[in-house]
Amino acid sequence: MKKMRIALASMLVAAGITATAGAANFTNCADRLKDVGLFQGTNQGYQLDKAPTRAEASAMLVRLLGKEAEAEKLTYTAPFTDLKGWEKPYVQYLYDNGLANGMSETAYNPTGKCSAQMYTTFLLRALGYSDAKGDFTYAKALDFGEQVGLVDDVNCSTKNFLRDNVVAMSLTALDTDVKGSDSILLDKLVADGAVDKTKAASLGAFFADADTFNTAAKNTSAESKMAMDMNIKASVKLGTTKLLDMSMPMTIKADMNLKELDKSVMAFGGKLNMTIDPSLANGGDTSISQDINYYFTNGTYYMDMGAQGKYKMAMSFDDVLNGMEISAMNSSVPVSAIESITKGSGGMTVKYNMNSVFSSDLFDELLGGMLDGVSIKTRDMNVTAKAVNGMLTDTAISGTVDITAEGETISATLNAAAKVTATGDAVKITLPTDLSSYVDLPTEIN
Repeated sequence: MKKMRIALASMLVAAGITATAGAANFTNCADRLKDVGLFQGTNQGYQLDKAPTRAEASAMLVRLLGKEAEAEKLTYTAPFTDLKGWEKPYVQYLYDNGLANGMSETAYNPTGKCSAQMYTTFLLRALGYSDAKGDFTYAKALDFGEQVGLVDDVNCSTKNFLRDNVVAMSLTALDTDVKGSDSILLDKLVADGAVDKTKAASLGAFFADADTFNTAAKNTSAESKMAMDMNIKASVKLGTTKLLDMSMPMTIKADMNLKELDKSVMAFGGKLNMTIDPSLANGGDTSISQDINYYFTNGTYYMDMGAQGKYKMAMSFDDVLNGMEISAMNSSVPVSAIESITKGSGGMTVKYNMNSVFSSDLFDELLGGMLDGVSIKTRDMNVTAKAVNGMLTDTAISGTVDITAEGETISATLNAAAKVTATGDAVKITLPTDLSSYVDLPTEIN
């Protein structure tokens, strides 16, 4: 039963993994910052898996303010006696300009951990906002950072803030408008002579391409009528033993009422195919093939479950979308997550990485307690999306989820692909004529 529980959890997590991402590996961000001279790493490499120190955060703030050259000329007169040496110019500049305080009159605590809240405050100051003048408060720095487009669910982790997050948030800051301006921070640093114009050209082009892609994503999300073909495949293994294989090809059609979403109409149909290891089947079928036909209209979700019956349940349209993760397929992508952008006659293709550490508590809530005592990690999560003529057309997702419980790890490999096949009036939805005969979903199935 334990293997079956974890195997099913693995499959469900893999099938629904497209929507939620936590902390990622932002080597791409570190590389881009290094290319423009704003990140140096250490003598042991980037060390993105380490917690950032107050001294490191101070150095990044001075660089993002465009004041590193000025700071290097300063004579150290600040009262802090616990600095090693390399930090002194940065701390001196911040001290002179009232941008950072010590832990006491004589201690800066340079090796102390820098929190997400602290670094967000530093970045907001680099963007021209002042907590001293009342633009924001330290207590609400993260909320204000989210409002101005600096903080998002991908680049920031409040529970486990790492140098990884520092480079991701710093890159995001470079693509964020400076206070009271239509210019991004990167442009300001170039204008101030803090970043070489030639070196900044490639990064500026990257930001522009990312904006173009995200505009296409927004256009697609705003499309009220859409049809797409989708196929989700998952394979679950314990070591070298394959526990189950699943494939779920389907066609999805939606006609959204943007003013009253619960009056929207949706239909999706396809087939669930599953092969289960005999040790998990408990003498039952090891091969399952079941037609899938689900519908939504007027705030009710209808399920044609074949031989199991036809059922209905009240559900909001938002909950339907969240369960199917369609919105995630058409969502914009933070610049920190983008690995590469290629352009050609066939459109623009964006590849982004979502190597994530998922919350077991989150999935336990989603899966109704199936994951009690189970930890979840993901690896090699890659997404490729294509935009043509200002609209997203194709999205592909692949990766692996490792589920660990009671000393055993089961791995679920995911491959999912979606292709937009029609929009606008070309989308036609036909609902079954017998929806009135569907009965309320029994508690044991719900």
